[in-house]
Amino acid sequence: MVFLVCPECDKPLDEALTCNACKVSYPRLGRIPFLYTEPDTALLDWRNRLNMAMANLEEQIRLTQPKQPPDLVSTRKRLQHLQAAYQDHAHELRTILEPLQVGQVRARETYLALKTRLSSHHGISTYSQNILRDWHWGDVENTQVIAHLGDVLKPVIKTSVKRMLVLGCGAGRLAYDLHQHLNCETTWALDTNPLLCLIGDAVTRGEKVAFTEFPIAPLNSELAAISRVLSLPQGREKEPGLKFVCADALRPPFRVSSFDLVVTPWLVDVLDAGVNTLMETVASLLKPGGIWLNHGSMAFQGTDPGQRLTSEEFSELSQQLKFEIVSCGDIELPYLQSPASRNRRVEMTYTQVARWPGPVSQLPRIKPQNFPQWLVADNHPVPLEPGFQQQITTTRIHSFIMSLIDGRRSIKDMAAVMEQQKLMPADQAQIALRQFLTTMYEEAVRFSGNNIDPQ
Repeated sequence: MVFLVCPECDKPLDEALTCNACKVSYPRLGRIPFLYTEPDTALLDWRNRLNMAMANLEEQIRLTQPKQPPDLVSTRKRLQHLQAAYQDHAHELRTILEPLQVGQVRARETYLALKTRLSSHHGISTYSQNILRDWHWGDVENTQVIAHLGDVLKPVIKTSVKRMLVLGCGAGRLAYDLHQHLNCETTWALDTNPLLCLIGDAVTRGEKVAFTEFPIAPLNSELAAISRVLSLPQGREKEPGLKFVCADALRPPFRVSSFDLVVTPWLVDVLDAGVNTLMETVASLLKPGGIWLNHGSMAFQGTDPGQRLTSEEFSELSQQLKFEIVSCGDIELPYLQSPASRNRRVEMTYTQVARWPGPVSQLPRIKPQNFPQWLVADNHPVPLEPGFQQQITTTRIHSFIMSLIDGRRSIKDMAAVMEQQKLMPADQAQIALRQFLTTMYEEAVRFSGNNIDPQ
């Protein structure tokens, strides 16, 4: 694995994925290198994410068995169908993600209480619909995308590509299509999510993978859950020249100036770091004269308005960082149009082709800052940061209020206790408690279904 480097120090890894400089041996998930900095921490994080997904499935199974059976026969049948499908899907996830070596699933409350680091775009199953689009029902969508990208790349790629990297490859369909369309010698497909990498690797090697679909808005009760088989499109061949790696897109484990083409599909608006960091990373990976192809949504979700770039700003920033824009523009494309769902999207996607003039010394690779040592090493004391102190106080008050719920006290009684503890005057406490308990009640209803006695 001479081509792969340590994501921490950029020194070459040997065939066993060992960095002799850092004295770290990186694991594999099946055939896939798992090249995160602090790999043990990253593995634990993904195991927790899988456990959270499994716990959520167990909760869904429980909710398909309400204490009071629904009046409608069709609803009862649908819930029975979903119950079996959730059980099947739990088995599918365990089978696909067996390389994660997950142990016993703890209670869902445990993961919620420990604040498992799950963001809205990085849950283990967040991109289930994209998986199905890639390898089951999305041939029309995928054909339109590859035709469009093939057209925009024509002016800059005349024959073939020796080495391509797809950052944020998902389950790998675009990497697979581009690899064949551009006659690539080697393509590396990188994603942070082990589920996506393992499925992409299996399917592009010709394997078939069972995966249940749960449409967002099913056309009818029978389509509330459908057993699918992920596989290569009919007539397409497995692709040994396509290699997957599970790693951080902003700390890619590759030598600088290694690639003729770097592709970032549907990535720029879902990264937690700023766009600048991604552009600097892409520039460091490209050979002088190499091409960067960006394609996808510009739906930035951050709270900082300065980071929610428009396409014009994106292009201007690229030029500021010394990229030469070859072409850029918008095109409407179908997106996640499952034949089993009423939910159909058409996205106005933005595509930009840019050349990196090089050399890499113009823009050295800038990596995100590491976690502090106390968070990485188990034997370092955790500092009592000011922010922690505030959270500690808030959590203690939260716990104290919840401890007052004993099935006997009223809001007025609880407010009196709070006044006795000199936390708040009783009249103010009643108002605050009513607001607090209203929120708790609404969350409990969402968590448990309609099983809370309204009396």
